[in-house]
Amino acid sequence: MNFLFLSIEDLNDFIEPLGGHPEVRTPNIARLAARSAVFERAYATAPACSPARAAALFGQAPWRTGIYANGHDWRMVHKTGQRLSLVGHMRDAGFATIGAGKIFHLAEAGIDPDDWDDYFVAGRRRHPPTSALARAGEFGPNMDYGPAESDEPQYDELNADRIVAEMTRGADGRFWALGLFRPHLPCIVPQRFFDLYPEEVALPPGMPGPFDMEDERELASVPAEARRFIIRPIGQKIHRGRDYNAFLRAYLASISYADWLVGRLLDQLEEQGLLDSTIIVLWSDHGYQVGEKLAFTKFTLWERALRIPMMVAGPGIVPRRIGQPATNMDLFPTLLALAGSRPKQETDGRDLSALLAGGPEDGEAAACAVWGLFPPPKGKDLLAVTARTRRHRFTRYWKGGEELYDHDADPFERRNLLAAPLLRRVARAGLRARLAATLPAPLAKPLPLKSREERLAMADD
Repeated sequence: MNFLFLSIEDLNDFIEPLGGHPEVRTPNIARLAARSAVFERAYATAPACSPARAAALFGQAPWRTGIYANGHDWRMVHKTGQRLSLVGHMRDAGFATIGAGKIFHLAEAGIDPDDWDDYFVAGRRRHPPTSALARAGEFGPNMDYGPAESDEPQYDELNADRIVAEMTRGADGRFWALGLFRPHLPCIVPQRFFDLYPEEVALPPGMPGPFDMEDERELASVPAEARRFIIRPIGQKIHRGRDYNAFLRAYLASISYADWLVGRLLDQLEEQGLLDSTIIVLWSDHGYQVGEKLAFTKFTLWERALRIPMMVAGPGIVPRRIGQPATNMDLFPTLLALAGSRPKQETDGRDLSALLAGGPEDGEAAACAVWGLFPPPKGKDLLAVTARTRRHRFTRYWKGGEELYDHDADPFERRNLLAAPLLRRVARAGLRARLAATLPAPLAKPLPLKSREERLAMADD
């Protein structure tokens, strides 16, 4: 048996199997989903790369480790050389571990060499300013978007080439891991992926109308603490430059670029006779917002910043849609179980291997996540936590502000049921208490943030 562990950075539910955007083109992810157990309610444990990846790769929650932000490093908690990560466990279990691209935060700089038999990261190149706002000096190179100046292979394609070359007929006992960076910013991909979309793309479902950074009606029922998570300069510049459509189209094109690379991997597995002997895991570290509630990128505790694609296919996996809430942290114990291995450390993720084999769903399961303000103002730990059940999302902020959304009636979280005093006192009291009991506690103190110089060096934050 082999494993293909495929992570896609900053990918929200804008894929065909999850129906997140009506015009998205992801035929290869849809092809994989048709043979997969697809989690319809999968979520990140934090809306940022480093904490979400640390949780997925070590099976421990941010509220246990204190890894909450991109300025926190997994090596502050876990010693290198002990093979405590999912990859290290797989190597100890006898698998040859072969990786490329961004699996751990910061790609090559974030890996433990003792985990890997072979690891490759292509060099990155800077694109010239591409978007109108970048050309005007409003955005730097890491915030840019638009068609690439040429079709020459990019970072993700070169990394995918390396894994494709390793997938040869008769391969057995391999753990291949590929981390695709797109659709992470800068969303610059070849023109042919933009050509898949009309010049004017449809607004994301749930947007009340054309993007307008000055229209704060969607925030009317949102606690003041939640508003502090919104990184306003991005939306303000896009609004002033009237460039929202170009930004959204570039994000969709970047998703289709990642989908094309997924297709190359699937084609190679099929051509080499490996498809039926390989467990394929596709996941993202967190979701992504494109103007909903005036927020862009990630770093909030709302649905689109937390909901992720997560699907598993292969021998022993029953293809179906799973409604039970799950997190990418569950991948750690689940994949170890499928490999016949056991975690060396205590874990917070759930082993979902029985569920993948067709077992019953847990109707009481909840997916929890955490986020805060970093660096914390005046040294205070300002953290917020959220729990997502099948039907509801309940969030509590550091000053006591709360949000409660009924996803059956309000799938885009536009009506906070705890904003109306009458509902809070009478109709929702019992539900609020039950949901509050699912929130993670206690919360570990955040680790010290890296220095400003170290954070500036994190070009992919």
